[in-house]
Amino acid sequence: MSVSHSVYAVYGVVVAPPREREALDESLAAQAHRPASRNLADVRVQLFTVGDDEHVVLGAGYEQLGPNTYRAVPSLPVCAGWDDALLEQVRNLGLTVWSGPCWHVVHDLS
Repeated sequence: MSVSHSVYAVYGVVVAPPREREALDESLAAQAHRPASRNLADVRVQLFTVGDDEHVVLGAGYEQLGPNTYRAVPSLPVCAGWDDALLEQVRNLGLTVWSGPCWHVVHDLS
């Protein structure tokens, strides 16, 4: 069995694991399929889960960090509209925010 190892910097919010995961998946799937931009209408919120859904991150922007590299967090850009798009999803779904919006380092072994 091979293990995939990925590390991402994700600008988003960590939320309490939703009771109704299907509603979250449907809401995120209903968004228009376009790349994130500075226009709030164009921001696409994505789902990042770590472990067995014990950590759920809604992200408006992300950057994959390669092996043997580093990135200064202050150098990662934050686009206008990201906070609003994230908090709108949280409100619409009645989710509880544990952390953010801010940059999070997501270390995933899948």
